[in-house]
Amino acid sequence: MKKTEHRKGSFYWKSLVLVLAITCLPALLIGIGIYNFGAEPIVRELNQAHQEQLNQSIRQTDEYLSRLELFSAQLAFNPEFDESLASLNFAEQFQKTKDLYLSLALMKDSNPLIFDVAFYLKDSGKVISDHWGVRTLQSEDSVRAFQALLDTDRKIYWTDSLAKLDPNHSSYKGVVTKLYPTFSDQPFGAFLIYLNQGALDQLVSPLAAADGNAFLMNPDGSILSAHDHGDIGLRETLTKRILAMEASQDTFVYKWKDTSYSVSYGHLSRLGKDWIYVSATPLDRITAPVNDMSRMIVAVSAFGLALALLLSWFASKRIYNPIQRLVGLFHSAKETGSDRMNEIAYIERQWKLQLDESELLQGQLQQSLPSLREGYLLQFLQGRIMPFSDQEVIEKLRQYEWNVEGTRFAFLVAGLYGKGTPAAKFSDRDEQLIDYAAANIMQELCRTAAVHAHAINFQNSTVGVLLAIDNSVPAPKAKETLLALAADIASALSGLLKVNVAIAVGKLTDSALALPGLLDETSKTLRRRDPNEPIDLLDVEDMLPDMGPIDFPLELEKDIIQSMRMGLSEEAADGVQRFVEAIRSKAGTQMHVQQAMLKLLGSVYDAVFRAGMNPDSVYGGAHLYEDLMRLRNPDEMIRWFSVSVIEPFVRSATSSFDSETRSIVDRVVEELHRDLLTDVSLDLYASRYGISSFKLSRSFKQVKGVNFIDYLTGLRIEKCKELLLTTDMKVNDIAEALRYQPSYLIRLFKKSTELTPGQFREKFSRSPG
Repeated sequence: MKKTEHRKGSFYWKSLVLVLAITCLPALLIGIGIYNFGAEPIVRELNQAHQEQLNQSIRQTDEYLSRLELFSAQLAFNPEFDESLASLNFAEQFQKTKDLYLSLALMKDSNPLIFDVAFYLKDSGKVISDHWGVRTLQSEDSVRAFQALLDTDRKIYWTDSLAKLDPNHSSYKGVVTKLYPTFSDQPFGAFLIYLNQGALDQLVSPLAAADGNAFLMNPDGSILSAHDHGDIGLRETLTKRILAMEASQDTFVYKWKDTSYSVSYGHLSRLGKDWIYVSATPLDRITAPVNDMSRMIVAVSAFGLALALLLSWFASKRIYNPIQRLVGLFHSAKETGSDRMNEIAYIERQWKLQLDESELLQGQLQQSLPSLREGYLLQFLQGRIMPFSDQEVIEKLRQYEWNVEGTRFAFLVAGLYGKGTPAAKFSDRDEQLIDYAAANIMQELCRTAAVHAHAINFQNSTVGVLLAIDNSVPAPKAKETLLALAADIASALSGLLKVNVAIAVGKLTDSALALPGLLDETSKTLRRRDPNEPIDLLDVEDMLPDMGPIDFPLELEKDIIQSMRMGLSEEAADGVQRFVEAIRSKAGTQMHVQQAMLKLLGSVYDAVFRAGMNPDSVYGGAHLYEDLMRLRNPDEMIRWFSVSVIEPFVRSATSSFDSETRSIVDRVVEELHRDLLTDVSLDLYASRYGISSFKLSRSFKQVKGVNFIDYLTGLRIEKCKELLLTTDMKVNDIAEALRYQPSYLIRLFKKSTELTPGQFREKFSRSPG
């Protein structure tokens, strides 16, 4: 017979640890002593050499920044750039412009950190740059961005978000040097020194080894420049650590991803800005010369440890043999888990184990009965189990401790509404908790009203209760009790859970086989609830089909479809809101609202086909009719229609414009600027490019964001401003040139600027001299 091998207990391991400690402690102490008295002095010397190299790199970085500071100060006294440039015509005075370009190019090449030097003129709104040329600021955002550079009190300062000239870059780092006219403290412009981020990063690279990390950062933690190959995670961790430290400069050891780093940091102050430099170098780079010594120490220690383990194992086996034979007597007993118990306690525990397990299984069986009963009822009521007779169902329920012999059955089904409204702001988990709470409340309230009551949470804001009522109670009396119970439940759910409630009271039946159909009938009755009522009680026996006519809001339907075709998603969503309110005010029930929404959805599909789009492409193959049928709350239907129907339609309609249509819109815009003083119209351009007026109007609105007339009016108002300020033409002559009646032009101009043309000319025209 093969001998069974048993797991060793705590007695064995304690003996092994004791012997191991006695044998390994001397070798461990020797290894530590060798390392501390031999390796540590070498490490200190190497670390000092590394610190000196680091300080030299920091001084070099400071020298580059010092040169940049001196260069920025010298720009303020450059005589070539004075206030006379504000009136310079850069297009006509070519030689002067060329000289400016040459000066800026020489400035740019004077320092390797500089990417470009630009000259900004506030009054003319122009920026001159050797790299980008002469640019006139067009948008108000650009004007405000460059104007903000002159609004500070400092004359020369550093900024991490220098106003951009290149739209492909979000921001630049650089220096602003403001320029002042003679005898004035208001700057007329500024030099903008855009820094080369790559050169700035190269400046920081010598602060760290190849696999180290180095960077410059602002006092708020934002990174100014960083080593290209540095670990971003280490950089972020060091930033938080250093910002929390009180010392202005320090050196410490930091461990990151199993690698120890020597971290040094300090402050650099240039251009009125205080930066923090950080250098992190792996300690193994510094301590490389002592690696051989460390490996030798490890090898000697490992040999001593292996020998100690062998001796410990031999001694422990000899000590443990008698205890092992005793534990082997219980080889048939069941060990529990991975606990390393004391052998004596283990022997005592085994004979108690079977009794404890027996009691545990009995308790688990009692706790599982409600879950087993609920599982059976759910499968039976959903038609997944097909019993042959009532007696079979009754017998099965008896096995789950439900004696329903001599009872009749009924259902109460409660629908919870209003949980998803914006005011409530419930999450999906909150809704599940509300359903769970509603099931518990209904279970408790029904417990005393019937022989048995079982709440069923359908996980869709619907909770049902199956009641087994004593058959000796007359049917009319039982029905009266059910209606009163439904009223109490509705009041409790509404008051405690702050939701709208509709409860359907099902028919009474003596047949258990009829329960699935009875549940389905009772649940469907909830569709006839009145969404305007916070509490609605519905008796299945009293509900008759509503065959009355419904006044369908056809005009609202047309407005919704038209807004969707025009790409106006917000207007379409507002139209759906009015559409549902119209249905609710006239028909009232949830079923009528749902039927009307299905009709509206059909009209949307018709619009999709008429627009030449594929519904599967627009809606990603979603079954919208099925999704809509699952919604029970009118407010949920409105939100679903906006997100799932309107927005995909508008996106697809917008993206369906081909490149040719967009090109036509761009050419129309160009011709509008050119033909502004001629008699132009939408029909003229539509005829010119062979496109319908409707399609051109819709395309123009979606490409430019405004309709054709508003865009044309805006151009003419700007032209009017130009003529008022640059010519002596009378308002009537300007109106005639712009194809307007004078009175109409004055009205449009005042609506746009809140000034009449005459007031505008008087306010903004420059005084002589």
